[in-house]
Amino acid sequence: MQSVKTCSIPTTPIDSDESIVIAGIAGKYPRSDSVHHFAENLFNKVDLVDDKEDRWRHLYAGIPKRLGKLNNLGKFDAEFFESGFKETHSMDPQQRLLLEHCFEAVLDAGLHPDDLRGSRTGVFVGVSIAETEIYWTYKKTKSPFKKAVLGSARSMYAAKIAHVLDLKGPTMAVDTACSSSLYALDWACKAIRNGQCDSAIVAGTNLTLHPYITLQFALLGVLAADGYCRPFDKCASGYSRSEANAVILLQKAKDAKRIYAHVVNTKTNS
Repeated sequence: MQSVKTCSIPTTPIDSDESIVIAGIAGKYPRSDSVHHFAENLFNKVDLVDDKEDRWRHLYAGIPKRLGKLNNLGKFDAEFFESGFKETHSMDPQQRLLLEHCFEAVLDAGLHPDDLRGSRTGVFVGVSIAETEIYWTYKKTKSPFKKAVLGSARSMYAAKIAHVLDLKGPTMAVDTACSSSLYALDWACKAIRNGQCDSAIVAGTNLTLHPYITLQFALLGVLAADGYCRPFDKCASGYSRSEANAVILLQKAKDAKRIYAHVVNTKTNS
């Protein structure tokens, strides 16, 4: 009998000071304006997917009417981030939300943003689609802000966060479709373990702003026509698209003031 070689995966014991931990969490979720609000809705079994027409009118045949949608996309503390009127109004809502929630995640970890300025902190953002990117780069010939591409290109999301917070670690936007944010987490953990950075901001974002993108998913046959997800159910017929904007701060246990969980290991495949 031939022996089979197994691949050993390096892990760090959770009782080690070098263990990677989730130290801060922030975000906005369907009909939930914070992590705590989201948890409250889940515990109370609130259906957070609805058919309200606050993204587009239900005039397109073949597009499920039910979507998970965030509240108050138009609100942004531009003065706090020293963002001018023109810059703010040519910035993808996903980027505006990420800026706010990155600050919140840092505060949730018991830190002041100044504590991270100049530090070897990386930024890893999972983002697959920016539904304003085509508008600003291919359709809008005259922009109120000369550098509108900085606010709409997905590659700029992580760079903007690093710039505003003055972070010196590796910075990247990750696009692997539905697994983008988990891939971002994997890259962040590898970067910390390899000594490329001491801590990392990991984020995932998605907004459903244009019906044609959802139509493409419907044409693929992956969406449930009635908009209901039924995982592990014999009646399952697809999933429902949803929005979210979530951020976590990873630190080593020895540096963390708060520990929500230890990241024992991450792994990806294709």
